[in-house]
Amino acid sequence: MADTVIVVGVRRNREKVPISEIKQMTGRAGRKHDGSASRAVIIVEEADEEDVRLEMSDSESLKIGSVMKDTDVLAFHVLPEICSGQFTEPEHAEEWYSRGFMSFLGGKQNFTKAFERLKELEAIEWDSGYSPTELGRVSSRLYFSPADIKAWKDNFSFMFEMGLENDDVAVAWALGNVPVNRMSGDFGNHWEAVELCRQALPLGIEVTKGCITTITLWRYLIGGPPVGKMRNAALSLRSDASRICSALKDIDSKVMRWGMEDFFEELTWRLKRGIPDNILPLCRLPGITKSRALWLYNGGVRGKYDIPDFLKNISEDEVDEPFLKAMRDIVNGVQ
Repeated sequence: MADTVIVVGVRRNREKVPISEIKQMTGRAGRKHDGSASRAVIIVEEADEEDVRLEMSDSESLKIGSVMKDTDVLAFHVLPEICSGQFTEPEHAEEWYSRGFMSFLGGKQNFTKAFERLKELEAIEWDSGYSPTELGRVSSRLYFSPADIKAWKDNFSFMFEMGLENDDVAVAWALGNVPVNRMSGDFGNHWEAVELCRQALPLGIEVTKGCITTITLWRYLIGGPPVGKMRNAALSLRSDASRICSALKDIDSKVMRWGMEDFFEELTWRLKRGIPDNILPLCRLPGITKSRALWLYNGGVRGKYDIPDFLKNISEDEVDEPFLKAMRDIVNGVQ
């Protein structure tokens, strides 16, 4: 083992690393089998020095607890057991819980309340015992909070009823106005993106407290204004886009019957490529990428029927041959 351990920095992705991790780094790397001491050096920014000194000397930072004390978290962990048929009564969950870490620490849980919460979220139903609903199965299968699954169901139902599926801000709201799968952080010099998003929300749409940041990030992912330092948070949301859209397709086909499978297929594609609604008709054309669509849009093209006249008015050296061929193929399909 090393005689000297050096930890460079106490931040990861601009977020402070828990002090328990710092202690673990220094302890594991510096441990020696002969029982002698090792030296640990932690290099921190001046602004973090005082906090790190206090936390390193505070034994509270090493206390171990359990997140199972939160009712919603407990309900989330109980749901897969209900879906598998292991739990049909709160008593079954209590027996399971008695073997867990929080029970060992003397913690108590109100499983009746957790089951009632799942029923409130339309994840389970009672029929001579609790069983999962289709929403509950979607939540368990795709590992989303049942609170988010219900929120997505309600949000998209409202959006479709309002006829707002072609409004990018409304779509961002439907994705981001949820209680669990949301982000927070500092937009730096790009706070205007939040205000622009808030101002663009259609009449009748209400934002739940704490959700406007996530809504703004979803809007960015479908071609909205830049979000500065929050870009990494947006990309983290994007990594869940396919899974979220899969959940929405299941909600559509198994619960709500919206008939919007194609919409969700296209939404997955748009979120991965950052395609806003203004160039969407062009991006649907064969051979037209996002950058080509933007170039055509800025040249006044709004759809395939504008391309024949546009092609007549440009010189062949303005675009490369593959792009030119793609436009010619579109023209041949129009005529």
